Amino acid sequence: MAKGSRDVILRDRLQFDVNGSGNTALVYGRIDLSDYVNIVKKDGLAIKEIRYQVRDPSETTGVFNEALLVLGAGVNDQESYLKVFTTTTAYENANDVGIGSPNVIYILEYQSTFDSVTIAPAVDTASYQDNRSNHYGTPDLHPDGYDVVTDLLVGVCASNMERHLSKTLEIDVMIIAEPKSITQRDLTQMLTQGQDL
Repeated sequence: MAKGSRDVILRDRLQFDVNGSGNTALVYGRIDLSDYVNIVKKDGLAIKEIRYQVRDPSETTGVFNEALLVLGAGVNDQESYLKVFTTTTAYENANDVGIGSPNVIYILEYQSTFDSVTIAPAVDTASYQDNRSNHYGTPDLHPDGYDVVTDLLVGVCASNMERHLSKTLEIDVMIIAEPKSITQRDLTQMLTQGQDL
């Protein structure tokens, strides 16, 4: 999305820890928008686009390896997940967060699957790893922008990230937003969205 004449670009970097089993219980980082939003003054932001870059600062290049499992290591038939999402509501469980969830603005999901198959005559096996990522971006979920009058929360949760055991990983966040005056109708719509489902 191209930057509009009134748009602001906000950037932040968050960190999260992966434990020795490759898991991260759901944690949140906060994006402070207090310079732009004020419910009393009816100042808000229309969030037009959010971009994430997951980073691995322990690597020389800082590039995050999306192959979350180590091929050939451990037990076959494994799955691994990483979920990152932006919301204005703190969910207790990451499995409650989807594109139909109230106040969810953006979702990024990584999935790695490691499997083995037996090749006839049942003496050889072949292993494979499938790595996928899904982005449910702001223009897809909220084409006209998502109005906010509060800070944003970035939730992170991981399961069985074998390649990233005991690491501290980072998420760079870039937000394109347009300042706007919030009307009573906008506030009513926000309340209605928050009560959906």
